[in-house]
Amino acid sequence: MIAAVSTACLFPKPTEDALYDLCLHGIQNVEIFLNAPSECRPVFAGDLHALLKRFGIRCVSVHPWTAPEEGFMLFSNYPRRCSDFLDEAKHVFELMQRIGAEYYILHGANPGRVPPEIYCERFHLLCEAAKPFGVTVTQENVHKYESQSLRFLREFCRILGDEAKLTFDTKQAVRAGMDITEAVRAVGKNIVHVHISDHGALGDCLRIGKGRFQIPPFLSALKAQGFDGAVTLELYREAFGSTAELAEDWQRLCRLTAAQNDRK
Repeated sequence: MIAAVSTACLFPKPTEDALYDLCLHGIQNVEIFLNAPSECRPVFAGDLHALLKRFGIRCVSVHPWTAPEEGFMLFSNYPRRCSDFLDEAKHVFELMQRIGAEYYILHGANPGRVPPEIYCERFHLLCEAAKPFGVTVTQENVHKYESQSLRFLREFCRILGDEAKLTFDTKQAVRAGMDITEAVRAVGKNIVHVHISDHGALGDCLRIGKGRFQIPPFLSALKAQGFDGAVTLELYREAFGSTAELAEDWQRLCRLTAAQNDRK
């Protein structure tokens, strides 16, 4: 289990500048949020790779800009749209292969758009397209998307079995009214990546330690389910004041994940 920070925290700072800022502040593990199709071009991928190599940083995951179009394209009842989405996704996979990132994060379709069987069929197609690049596709739980429902996530995992890989986002769970403890118990074996923030009376996306979220028990429950991935800080820009504060929260997460790693 490791701690990481997403470049999404610094949006709308350009992706490469956000990554450079995290590197300068000593953060060792990152998620890169791609904000535009042009950021998949080979030259851009090469620049990201050079930056990661220069600072000795590991990129564990990539979150592409495609959330608004995934329902319309990948989960469309017009097969050519699905095919085109898969072709375009390969540009993201190529970038991920270049920079050594394993997990691709999908938001998915809006509620009720497609039956679970068709949803899982399309997810499977995306997984198959990603395999040659050494990339694992993950489904994120997202408020106002199909994946906001724990019942859907259970069915998703039942249909896909071992292919069902999840990115679990704590703030999205809170927004959707999902019980985090129940979710980890129900689908924790399929969680391979985490987006974390604190939450409480002041909001659902707070800096670590600024809310009431009991993070050690959450991490312990994940570990009991076999989780050994990245616990990635993902905050909205209004939730913190500076990159130095992100680095402080990353250090807190490092201590929390190290404590779990030390437990037998």
